[in-house]
Amino acid sequence: MSRILLAIALLLMLAGGAFALTEVRSIPTRPGVTMDFLVMTPEQSPLRDALIFFPGGNGAGPFKLGEGGVVSGWSFLVRSADSFIRDGVAVVTVNPPSDHPTGMSTGFRESAEHARDIAVLVDYLEQQGYQRIFLVGNSRGTLSAASLGTRLKDSRLKGIILTSSLEYENFLRWLPLEKLNLPVLMVHHRDDLCRVSPFQEAEKTRDSLRGHTSVDFTEVSGGAYPRSAPCDNLSAHGFFGIEGKVVQVITDWVEGRAVPERIE
Repeated sequence: MSRILLAIALLLMLAGGAFALTEVRSIPTRPGVTMDFLVMTPEQSPLRDALIFFPGGNGAGPFKLGEGGVVSGWSFLVRSADSFIRDGVAVVTVNPPSDHPTGMSTGFRESAEHARDIAVLVDYLEQQGYQRIFLVGNSRGTLSAASLGTRLKDSRLKGIILTSSLEYENFLRWLPLEKLNLPVLMVHHRDDLCRVSPFQEAEKTRDSLRGHTSVDFTEVSGGAYPRSAPCDNLSAHGFFGIEGKVVQVITDWVEGRAVPERIE
């Protein structure tokens, strides 16, 4: 195996033995509908914070759980889950619900049905002892996180985190962003060359949201040479080679610590 392939393999595999719990669960969310999700928790207790992950693309099959609790996945969020766990937060990665087995469309991500599914998941997480819950979107998953932030008025939700956000002009500006009053963290790579998530569009989203809520914005530069197309995950769009610093920004923000305007 070449050094490049070995590096990619290591990035895609998470050592399940480092966690107190790594398993797929399923809950009913709407009549006749269930939703699967991967739960990964740290060994520390008591548990307080949980991040709900919405990976990009159509959201279908964002992870695979292998023997011994080994998790694999291409998304920046899934790929970095072990780093989040080490910082003491639980992560929950959602699959599309059973009535959308091939993935989540733009329309579904903005729908009341999607909001209902996640509201039930929030109830479930509270029953498991989590007190503070954050919605974290990556790429097309930012459409879910932002839309849910406009629909769910729930004191258990403490913030929205948007990474590699979709375009403002063609996607996010069509949401009722004036209804989003949760604090927001945005993290975006200056050199993101994906056609649907240029850096300048992220700045437009930031400026629009600041008219309605508090927004922290971290600009990312640097990282490793891309090993994928610009809209795929082993590129600046997926924070390839600088994942650890991005995770640190997110976990610092979750814990109420100041985050930098730029990292490299």
